[in-house]
Amino acid sequence: MQVKSVMIGLLSLWLLSACEPMVDQRGHLDDADMVTKLHIGSTTKAEVMQQFGSPSSVATFGDEVWYYIQSRKMRQAFLRPETTEQKVTQITFDNSGVIKAVNGYGLDDKVDVAIVEKITPTEGHSLGFLEQTLGNLGRFNAPSSEMATPGRP
Repeated sequence: MQVKSVMIGLLSLWLLSACEPMVDQRGHLDDADMVTKLHIGSTTKAEVMQQFGSPSSVATFGDEVWYYIQSRKMRQAFLRPETTEQKVTQITFDNSGVIKAVNGYGLDDKVDVAIVEKITPTEGHSLGFLEQTLGNLGRFNAPSSEMATPGRP
């Protein structure tokens, strides 16, 4: 009888441990003094790289902008992960490589992007299942005389 109660207790502990939230920390480590260490008009790209490492992301177009991103997500059991914390530090450089602006963004500043589900039309004919399956009937070539004679090199 005791073995059964021990097994039930262990099973209960195992099931409860599955409810422990899993935390996923990603990106740049949170440095509270980061913004105070950056001086607009005097700090260069090399100094930023030396103090904080390479950026998480770099802008593709326009001014040279570096982003240092830090996020924390929590997932409870089998549920979808939820972002609980996100900090983005945006550093804009001028043409000479000196900081022009520093901005900070949090989770409250996020904007949902509407995804456009239009399909780009393509030229040509779309084949259906039957056309693909039966399309090659009668299109096979007869074997040549060399292929018809077995054993010839």
